Amino acid sequence: MTRQQRLPFALCSLLSSAFCFLLCAFCLLPTAFGQSATATLSGTVEDQNGAAIPGVTVTAVNKGTQLTREAITKGDGSFTIPLLPPGGYTVRAQGQGFAPAEFANVVLNVGDQKALKIQLKAGDINATVQLVN
Repeated sequence: MTRQQRLPFALCSLLSSAFCFLLCAFCLLPTAFGQSATATLSGTVEDQNGAAIPGVTVTAVNKGTQLTREAITKGDGSFTIPLLPPGGYTVRAQGQGFAPAEFANVVLNVGDQKALKIQLKAGDINATVQLVN
């Protein structure tokens, strides 16, 4: 093999190695960025009969930082509050015509996907129902 014949072979080998490296790096990229230092709080809100309650405001307040995040329940009573920093939270659900409900000690760790089932009772909107987690 002459020197001129070896050069294209070496260049082709180098390019194919670089392509394989970039392909592997590209495939692993979502895994590296998929790690998150947050948690997600989700769940459903229903009445005493088990019927979903849409339009309920669900508020999560971080006890250490006072960070407050809200979500409104959908038609099926579900809610999701993503990207919450780890810590202890007070979670409150308030809907028109229902007494508010409160979870005082919801603990979220890194990567948690915690789901709550919240039941609201019809009645005095000035009273708060304390729930134990």
